[in-house]
Amino acid sequence: MNPVIGVSVARINPSRWIMGSLMVCEKVDRPEAKPADAIVHWQDGDSIFYLRKRSADDSELSAGDVDADKVHAAGTSTAVWLIGNTFVKLHAWIEGRELEADVMRFVAEKAPEVPIPELVHTWIDHDLDRSFLITKRVEGQILDKVWLNLSPLQRTQIADDVARFCVALAAHTSPRYETVTRGAVFNEPWLNESAPQSHPTWKPRFLGPLSQEAMQAFLTKISTEPPPDIDTEFHFYHADLGPTNIMVSEDGRLSAIIDWESAAYYPRFWLATKPLITNAFCFDCKTDDPGLWAKLLVQRLGGLAAALTG
Repeated sequence: MNPVIGVSVARINPSRWIMGSLMVCEKVDRPEAKPADAIVHWQDGDSIFYLRKRSADDSELSAGDVDADKVHAAGTSTAVWLIGNTFVKLHAWIEGRELEADVMRFVAEKAPEVPIPELVHTWIDHDLDRSFLITKRVEGQILDKVWLNLSPLQRTQIADDVARFCVALAAHTSPRYETVTRGAVFNEPWLNESAPQSHPTWKPRFLGPLSQEAMQAFLTKISTEPPPDIDTEFHFYHADLGPTNIMVSEDGRLSAIIDWESAAYYPRFWLATKPLITNAFCFDCKTDDPGLWAKLLVQRLGGLAAALTG
């Protein structure tokens, strides 16, 4: 991927950012200073931020600071910047990859009780093979940062809330392993065969859509162990509910669930299996049991099967 995803957003000065090959973000302190060609704008304290299309005059990308507002970089495929009160999140993109914004709109419509960040804008930069997502910042900190300061009751309540939201989301079903826009599911390594060595590390991998029979046959083919039986319905599920994707408010309550790019319709067995087989559900903080969140969440998910079958 050229240029690398971590240089996609650059601060030109305290009130101006270049975003990929298509957009410019600017901050103004007077509403009348917002240009007529602004695509979207949002309030941030006493200031207004807006997006407009990049023009021939906006050629200073190489002169900007790509690290000034960067808060996260995950290898070659994901990076996040915090600009004012909004996060700008980038993913490597190829044709067929579902936009995280589409999943968030689905959740907002079908399960409005599930707390998610407010969507500001999204677009695909085809020239750079990456997608951009701008969301409002959620108040609070990730569960991993506050876990040690939470009481046992608060920890259990957060797990109960996440499990309850899982039930609400899983009530939405599909006859196939697929996304909410009926496309292929973004790579779940444990449900897919290994990538060939020639596959670029930045390039997303997908599987599906697959029917019940096709999914059962595929899992049988890629594993020496017999896979669990797959039901006729697949359930909508956020497949990455680890402690870095759970936001907690100052008073110790669940404030939002973030990072929806891997959410899709999964086999029912996967809902309580995924937390126990990946380090993404383990704590980075210094705790005696890094896997405690996964165990607690699976415990609270124990009644999920009964809830789904009525």
